[in-house]
Amino acid sequence: MAFHKIDDPERLHALIDAILLIETDADLDGLLSRIIETASRLVGARYGALGVIANDGVTLSRFITYGLEPDQRTAIGAEPSGRGLLGEIIRRRATLRLDDLSTHITSTGFPAKHPPMHRFLGVPVMTGDGHVFGNLYLTDRVDGEAFSEEDEQLTVAFGRAAGLVIDQDLLRKNVRALTLAEERERLARDLHDTVIQRLFGVGLALSNSLPGILEDDVRARIEDVLDELEMTIQEIRTTIFEIDQDHFLGQSLEERVTTLSLEIASRLGVQAKVKVASDIDTLVGPRCAQQCLQALREILSNVVRHSSATEVDIKLAIDGALVAVIVRDNGVGFTPNIGSGGGVRNLSSRARELGGNCSIDSRIGGGTTVRWTANRSF
Repeated sequence: MAFHKIDDPERLHALIDAILLIETDADLDGLLSRIIETASRLVGARYGALGVIANDGVTLSRFITYGLEPDQRTAIGAEPSGRGLLGEIIRRRATLRLDDLSTHITSTGFPAKHPPMHRFLGVPVMTGDGHVFGNLYLTDRVDGEAFSEEDEQLTVAFGRAAGLVIDQDLLRKNVRALTLAEERERLARDLHDTVIQRLFGVGLALSNSLPGILEDDVRARIEDVLDELEMTIQEIRTTIFEIDQDHFLGQSLEERVTTLSLEIASRLGVQAKVKVASDIDTLVGPRCAQQCLQALREILSNVVRHSSATEVDIKLAIDGALVAVIVRDNGVGFTPNIGSGGGVRNLSSRARELGGNCSIDSRIGGGTTVRWTANRSF
């Protein structure tokens, strides 16, 4: 942690206190905000920011600030994406300390209504495996002095500690996700291997008994029970499909859509044809991609529960700023807004939250088309 490079006992204690401050169970957003606030206070910086590096390794996906009032943030406009001096830190993967940031060759100036800033200290935040999670950007000490060598050492040490805390936070989340995935997989397996098999066995026994039953009313009641059993088995299979969703970890959006279509075919008996726009994984943000999958899962579940379809066409397309999930089936159809349940309401609500819409075109006996859209930048 390079503590030995810090000679001032008071500043060393301040560093240790700062590290202890960020040892927290807060969510990631809260943790990142606390990190940049603590780093700024540690060296007496008036302004600070933590830029989270995007998956492409060259731009910023998030920019958390300290020292700016909300109205100042609004007046500045869009968050920086990692160009100019901020991008230099990303490329260097090393500390940069400047007495006057405007003199640096990569400096491009500030947007209108941006507060003036002169002194600069940029430090990478690395996780335990050496991955650069983001960068700390600090400007202008409150006392007006330039950032010193000791300020730099303090911030470097703090950045390393912050990277380890972030690492631990992400690890805890991954462990929880893995535990949840294992539990869902076990539940799906038990439903399939135990409950469905038992129901199937009961149905088979009742079916075999029918030839020996002469009373029409008894035969009719047994046939009704067999129909109910078949519907129950179908609904359980649908439930398995809905909860067994964690095989997607590490897959691209196109792969996850394909996996969903295969689940439909193998478990629910509905053939699905899939067409996904090229480069969709680079054009759709992570939150939007996850919501697309949730919407698609809900649409397909409705198809299985209500449509009696034998064919389903799935399409994911890019339409300007939107991504569109389009599902067509050849089922029995229905009159939209009549008998529409919570699933349809959920689809519409989810689309609106992401700046999109959900439309349904259906005719009795003529199949159904659902078009769900969202702003792909989310």
